[in-house]
Amino acid sequence: MKINGKTVSAVVGVVVVAAAIVAVSTSGSSSPDTTVATTVAGTESTVPGNSVAPDSVAPAEYQPVSINGDPLPVMPEEGTDAGIGAKVPVVNGYNFNGDAVSLDVAASGKPTMVVFLAHWCPHCNREIPRILEWAATNGVPEGLRIVGVATGSRNDYPNWPPSAWLADMGWKWEKMADTQDGQAFSAYGGTSFPTMVLVGPDGTVKNRFSGEVEISDLDRLVREFVNSVAKA
Repeated sequence: MKINGKTVSAVVGVVVVAAAIVAVSTSGSSSPDTTVATTVAGTESTVPGNSVAPDSVAPAEYQPVSINGDPLPVMPEEGTDAGIGAKVPVVNGYNFNGDAVSLDVAASGKPTMVVFLAHWCPHCNREIPRILEWAATNGVPEGLRIVGVATGSRNDYPNWPPSAWLADMGWKWEKMADTQDGQAFSAYGGTSFPTMVLVGPDGTVKNRFSGEVEISDLDRLVREFVNSVAKA
């Protein structure tokens, strides 16, 4: 089982926006493989120029998001995760086609696995096939919602654009495009890729982990999650 924040890829060259995200740039390599913590400077982000988000926007590789609620604590590299048991903020955004995607987990009442992925991340490129194989061989537990969030996107990094990358990789579940500065990722307290967040039907975090996860471990973690919320 390989789940280690020190071995996963981090956000590099992200645009710094006041009252949104402060990201620290590291390697200038085209294939970064280092970890950088990100911090949230604001607790709410809204779709620019709109008090109510529209049902659709123009197709794009980056999309606006609205965030309501406090961001999750930043994921620790090791030790106790203060985010476990915390309420996830409501994140509403769009897919690459411009159709609305809502991550209001408590309102949906569905156990949800949110997977944050970066097109240039070598770990993500190895993890997606594992997720697909897990789904094909073990089966996705009934009622589990899976949403892939394309974040950390860079048009000067490999596998651009992320919409084509996810299609080529065979991603078969819902997709959300993050903002250019990764506001959805930061709202979930992410620091490295890939990151998976398991959210119960009540909207609270049941587990968070990052890095490459072997199929057997992924199956165990997801089924423990689904079984625990089914009994609640």
